[in-house]
Amino acid sequence: MRLKKFMVLAVCIGSSIVSNAQKFFERQEYGIMAGAAQYFGDLNPEYGFKNIRPAGGIFYRYYFNPYISLRVGLSYVQLGYKDSYSSNAYQQTRNLSFQNNLLEATVIGEFNFFRFQTGNIDRRYTPYMVLGVGALYSNPFVMHNGKKTYLQPLGTEGQNLTDYRNRRYNKINAVVPFGAGIKCWLAPGVNLGVEVVHRFAFTDYLDDVSQSYVGVNSFTPSGNANTASLLQDPSKIVNGQKLGRIGKQRGDNATIDQYLVGQITLSFQLKTYKCPSNSPLWDNY
Repeated sequence: MRLKKFMVLAVCIGSSIVSNAQKFFERQEYGIMAGAAQYFGDLNPEYGFKNIRPAGGIFYRYYFNPYISLRVGLSYVQLGYKDSYSSNAYQQTRNLSFQNNLLEATVIGEFNFFRFQTGNIDRRYTPYMVLGVGALYSNPFVMHNGKKTYLQPLGTEGQNLTDYRNRRYNKINAVVPFGAGIKCWLAPGVNLGVEVVHRFAFTDYLDDVSQSYVGVNSFTPSGNANTASLLQDPSKIVNGQKLGRIGKQRGDNATIDQYLVGQITLSFQLKTYKCPSNSPLWDNY
């Protein structure tokens, strides 16, 4: 009889321990993100929002404590713009355009303003800030005669000429993201976030536009028009001539290109039977 009572008591205690343990979640988090992006640069110097494009990705987040975490992400971002979107007379005449599908890898630090713990009803949401560093792969293109034509190999600003080799640019560049958001848990272990993150790209050639024209003769030594000569200066004819005369301003290299990404994040933390830490930062469940 005593043995039976002892076994019942042991089962009750064990059940209580398991029940409490199920309140804990791993420091690790896995998620997806989806939203939209807007480019700012030589074709969009006034920060217009006339060509918002899709963006998305995956990420891994590690919580050092309920206030500070580190996020590693891989994103796909589409950018694009046209001079025709602008009301500026010079841009209307210049008539440049571009598209660019970026691949972006980032490491971002996150700071929560409030204590955040999934599953804790008293710690359900928090605004947060992000700051990080990363690398992006960029390869601007246009649609020419119905085909995708990449612009970097064409050397539209004379990059293939000896006198302008200092204008050559890489497809891989650094990027610095910073921004803010707000997140909450929908159910224990299921977290939802909304954020807006601005990116500074350490290149002025996301749009293949930065400095000055080098003149059509640099692209047509035989006098016959080719793809490079056509795309380096698609400007409208004004007073019998095109805009792209040698030395004429084509872009503005005083600033680097930028883009803004607004997105929704959905992430998951797995249950664990161990408290994430003995630190007081984790013990208030």
